Amino acid sequence: MSFDFSKTFPLLPLRDAVVFPMTTRRILVGRDMSLRALEYAENHNNEIVLVAQRDVSEEELKNPMLDLYSVGVMARVSNVMPFPNGCVKVVLEGEEVVDLRSIMMADGFLNVTVSPRKQRIGAKDKTALFDEVLTRFREYATKRNIAEGMVDAFFGMENQLNAYYGMIPFLQVSLAEKQSFLEVTSLDEMSAKLLALMDVSEDNENVLVRVQQNVRQKMAQQQKEWFITEQIRQLQDELDGDGAGASEPDQLLAKIKAKNFTPAIVEKLEDEIGRMKLMQPTSPEYAVSRNYIDWFLNLPYGVYTDTVLNMKKVKSELDSKHFGLDKVKERIMEYVAVLKLTGTERRSPILCLVGPPGVGKTTLVESIASAMQRNFVRITLGGVRDEAEIRGHRRTYIGAMPGRFIHALRRAKCMNPIILLDEIDKMASDFRGDPASAMLEVLDPEQNHDFTDHFMEVGLDLSRVLFIATANSESEIPEALRDRLEIVRLPGYYPHEKLQIASKYLLPRICERTGVKLEEQVSFDEATVNAVMRGWTREAGVRELERTLESVVRHRAKEIVMGKKFKPEITDKQLQEYLGAPRFLDNQLPEPGRPGVVTGLAWTSVGGEILPIECMLLSGKGQIIMTGKLGDVMKESAQIAVSLVRERLHRFGIDPAIVKKTDIHIHVPEGAVPKDGPSAGIALTLCLLSAFTRIPVPPDVAFTGEVSLTGACLAIGGLNEKALAALQAGVKTLRLPAQNKKDVDELPAPAKKGLKIFTHKHIDEIVKILFVQKKAKK
Repeated sequence: MSFDFSKTFPLLPLRDAVVFPMTTRRILVGRDMSLRALEYAENHNNEIVLVAQRDVSEEELKNPMLDLYSVGVMARVSNVMPFPNGCVKVVLEGEEVVDLRSIMMADGFLNVTVSPRKQRIGAKDKTALFDEVLTRFREYATKRNIAEGMVDAFFGMENQLNAYYGMIPFLQVSLAEKQSFLEVTSLDEMSAKLLALMDVSEDNENVLVRVQQNVRQKMAQQQKEWFITEQIRQLQDELDGDGAGASEPDQLLAKIKAKNFTPAIVEKLEDEIGRMKLMQPTSPEYAVSRNYIDWFLNLPYGVYTDTVLNMKKVKSELDSKHFGLDKVKERIMEYVAVLKLTGTERRSPILCLVGPPGVGKTTLVESIASAMQRNFVRITLGGVRDEAEIRGHRRTYIGAMPGRFIHALRRAKCMNPIILLDEIDKMASDFRGDPASAMLEVLDPEQNHDFTDHFMEVGLDLSRVLFIATANSESEIPEALRDRLEIVRLPGYYPHEKLQIASKYLLPRICERTGVKLEEQVSFDEATVNAVMRGWTREAGVRELERTLESVVRHRAKEIVMGKKFKPEITDKQLQEYLGAPRFLDNQLPEPGRPGVVTGLAWTSVGGEILPIECMLLSGKGQIIMTGKLGDVMKESAQIAVSLVRERLHRFGIDPAIVKKTDIHIHVPEGAVPKDGPSAGIALTLCLLSAFTRIPVPPDVAFTGEVSLTGACLAIGGLNEKALAALQAGVKTLRLPAQNKKDVDELPAPAKKGLKIFTHKHIDEIVKILFVQKKAKK
């Protein structure tokens, strides 16, 4: 039937539906504009245009040309059935595919002008794929219980396009895919799309069938396991009556009674086994209870190793693996002696070895454990943020586990191991809790006899565990935790000690690792090792020294394998060839004969350093300029030095008022390195006095010490490192505060032998020695 495309037609927007030509569709209509369009169509030859909405959720069409597809169907209204709620059910018969040209709103409904499609499928068009599509659709219909009569009707149709339009409603496709079938321009294209859709549907169907089969098999397996387990349980119950066997909970109960648990633990475990007997063995709660009981059974409860407290053996073990550290070794020997006399670790102090990296804190603890023949476990606390790492998780959480101390006891296989708490100063805290606070109970001798882990839920005795902690910085340990520790400080190694360590320990170990024969294929004299220490390492320990020496030995190993000729001795030229240019420069004393320059001393985390201090006087207004990245304390020392010098200038015939007309510039070289502390007070005072009097101070005389506003010389720390640095730099005389006289006796032997050391109570004692004073003019 032909249509007059020169006129306008009413438009019925369809939501979630596409009507094809030569098909009939029942649609429920409820929107006001759609009802008006139907009413107009009934009064004008029942002609209406059907177009699908792009967004089915939109109730109103703000821009119809964009909200609707551009291809629709000319249709006729066949029957209209009204409902009491105002909606109508309409039967629509699709006639012809059309293109939308324009849409306007008139009389309360959408009016549209359309045109026939330029490229469209004719009624007589044929495709070679038609038989294949029909065959595949029959297979598709068989699996989905579609009536055979309907399928046979498609086989009898002469018009292949009508057959395809009849198949599409039976396929599970989206609205957009249905619209695409309406817009195709050839039967071959439509055939290919239908075959592809049925292929995808078949693949999905196969996956669904496979999943259902797997689920059924799994359920059958679980039912089978439950059935067999239940039979075994019933048989065990029958055997229990004859005393010939026991269920798993009863077996666990027997193991618990065989252990020497406390009454509180036995009561807790018996309650847990009582709950297990009421559960099915396949239930998740049963596995949780079983895991809980297994943790207790795997603990070495009541197992203690015999401790060997042979003082000579302990000393021999410490000396064999560590050079120097005499004070630390002495403290450890005292600790072992107390253990031997008391016979128990209860209430013994908890040692904390504090020192820079690489000085042997961890290996010291390993040596103690080896000498005492105690099991050794290491717990690394660096970066621990969660309290549950210490106390464990509560059993209400999935995957809950005990804390690190319960794990450590399990690994140690005894209840009195030596536990190393490594990097105790590097614990952190966040929203998950404060692990440092949780450590208080562990390390308090008054509390750790009844340590409660959240997972275990009952107290465990940790009082016989020997805890030893290590840290790099004492200030980083929380105060409450530090109060429970006895701090044993490990200073960095001195150069002469590093020389001995390299010769006796490092080089033999390196050569053993690399396969190079010491002395035969590679040899280091003292000068070579000193050159490596000065030029390529700057550390308190010996790790970098070991790595650098190993790099040299590896180069020698390469030469051996390549067949090169060489002498065993390593020369300075070979060092630079193997390691490159030196990374660090030696400390150098200032040039002699220059007023306003004094040699000071400084302590760093990697040892001592000389600290040249320079002063320049400029005409100005009495300002004090300080450069060299000085800290607040050092700046205050400079202010005190200016006051002391200003008060003493008249002794040298200099008017003190000159200070008000002079800008004082104080500089400490290596300006990028932060410097702070009061120990440069004496050196700053003498540097200023030298600048004002124009009397130079010999650079081979070094000074360290704090000075007060009255001129009193006050004690400082780090004297050992400072003295060795001064000796290495070429200093011959060292002047110190009298309060450090007690520390002079403890200086390393090379420092006491190579330096002339003088102590002074007051700054004026040093001034009288270094500066010639004139009588003031009347």
